Amino acid sequence: MQPKVSVIVPIYNIAPYLDRCLTSLVAQDYPALELILVDDCSTDDSKGVIARFAAQEPRIRPLFIEKNGGVSAARNAALDVATGTYVGFADGDDWLAPNAISTLVAALEAGPYDLVTSPFYLDNPQSKAPTRSARRDRPLSRRQFVNGMLAPAGQIRGYLWNKLFRRSVIESAHLRFDESLALMEDELFCVEYALCTEKFFYRGVPAYHHVIRADSATRSFGILGSLPQQLTVLHRINRTLRAADRRRAAESTAR
Repeated sequence: MQPKVSVIVPIYNIAPYLDRCLTSLVAQDYPALELILVDDCSTDDSKGVIARFAAQEPRIRPLFIEKNGGVSAARNAALDVATGTYVGFADGDDWLAPNAISTLVAALEAGPYDLVTSPFYLDNPQSKAPTRSARRDRPLSRRQFVNGMLAPAGQIRGYLWNKLFRRSVIESAHLRFDESLALMEDELFCVEYALCTEKFFYRGVPAYHHVIRADSATRSFGILGSLPQQLTVLHRINRTLRAADRRRAAESTAR
């Protein structure tokens, strides 16, 4: 049997984009999916779109949150009920090629690896494909993965949606998203996950389409508005990495 993948989709007022996203998830060539759609108290027709798809697709697990709590709270609610061996994420205004999940699962199991990441398309509005050099498969050390994730450009970055995680790692380390953060909560989560694991792989097959929207929640902060929280999160990330380095050095000395 194929291992189940729980795909978590936080949703808030994105009804015009949601149909394409959900259609692409239902059309994945990897059948063993649990699609957890978390509506964070939308005021548009997002709930109606979710209900329509859920009525037709038994793999969809809808969650309707009664009070808006933000994207981290929505993802945490999904993690609390997820049952898959692996966990992936998608944003409800993005969309996936049919082989997106199967490509990541095959790479994760081939190692086996603890995390697999891949390049992606940027739709702004036309799809911009990754360069040829970004399509080269390669194993990654933890340091290479973290450096690629913290880099201001590149195809790894701190996003959730171009990665596949092991749920056993998430649960054993009690990892959840910090609900006090409105920005870069995904990057902090990825760093915390990376420090719990050893083996990483970069699968150079782009299959996720990230849609650039002028009205997205992230862009609504603006450069100046987002800077204080970005600096706060980067400080936390650096502090977390330094603490992990000290702990490993102490363990090495003890041996």
